[in-house]
Amino acid sequence: MNSVRPIRSIAARGSVGFEHSEGESALPPGIELPPFRPTPLLRGGSAQTIVAPFWPQMPDARPSSSHRIALSDGDRLVVMEYCPEGWRNGRRIALMVHGLNGCYRSPYMVRIGRELTRRGLLVVRVNMRGCGPGFGLARGLNHAGRSEDARAVLRWLAGRYPASPVTQIGFSLGGNATLKMAGEDGANPTGRLDTVVAVSPPVDLTASSGHLRRPGNRFYDWYFARESMRAAQRLQRRFPDMPPVRFPRRMTLFAFDDRFTAPRSGFRNALDYYTRASAAPVILRIVVPTLILCARDDPVVECETLQKLGGRPGLDIVLTRQG
Repeated sequence: MNSVRPIRSIAARGSVGFEHSEGESALPPGIELPPFRPTPLLRGGSAQTIVAPFWPQMPDARPSSSHRIALSDGDRLVVMEYCPEGWRNGRRIALMVHGLNGCYRSPYMVRIGRELTRRGLLVVRVNMRGCGPGFGLARGLNHAGRSEDARAVLRWLAGRYPASPVTQIGFSLGGNATLKMAGEDGANPTGRLDTVVAVSPPVDLTASSGHLRRPGNRFYDWYFARESMRAAQRLQRRFPDMPPVRFPRRMTLFAFDDRFTAPRSGFRNALDYYTRASAAPVILRIVVPTLILCARDDPVVECETLQKLGGRPGLDIVLTRQG
């Protein structure tokens, strides 16, 4: 895994692939992903989403080191580095970016990070602004459009390991930020970035917001709004000089973004934030080989936008019926 071999096919030609639930594969040529077969009692997207954080897993490994990275506006974020035995400068780095209200210890970050380290990659797990051990180091908010923060980490990595190529892997909101950054950079990727992977990215934030508000998905809307309000209140206590904000007892994620995320991050309102922060308009500008993976039964992320994008050389989009 010290080369681009795990996703070697994506440089050949871009396409939209689809995995059938019965196991018959219609994935893009050369994409070697086994058919997803859910646990019998967890066949639906909601069941898998709810159970996943509580699924038994190995304890997290101890980081080899942690680092604070300064951002251009004076904020700082924290990254955790996991270096396997025998790794040296010149071998591949996996840079992992978490989703909404996550951090380097989110279960999916732990599971996939451990596997990548086991396969010999140096893994760097990012705590985006104010997240995890970076709480209190940033007055600015983490949001779906923070492409500049990932660039700061890539530049730091290029200075620390100048010979090592980097694959950036973004999950959910971090997947959108990863794709947005790569699309904005186009033919001039930052640092040593040479491949991108995005898992369940909400590339059209307006569409995903509407998806969350569907009757069957309202639990997730309520959950993310509640966790976001708690994070905002905690930030307010840490920086009491910031303008106070009050939240109603019942809140949707759209209302939270409209009342808090957007105005605190320089957007007019939630719709302006969703429009300007969505990766969909710039995905086809990405030049580095890119793999996007999304499930059609995801109760949180709308993936029809990905199906409409079409393909281009170096871009593969894999949509599964389940998972």
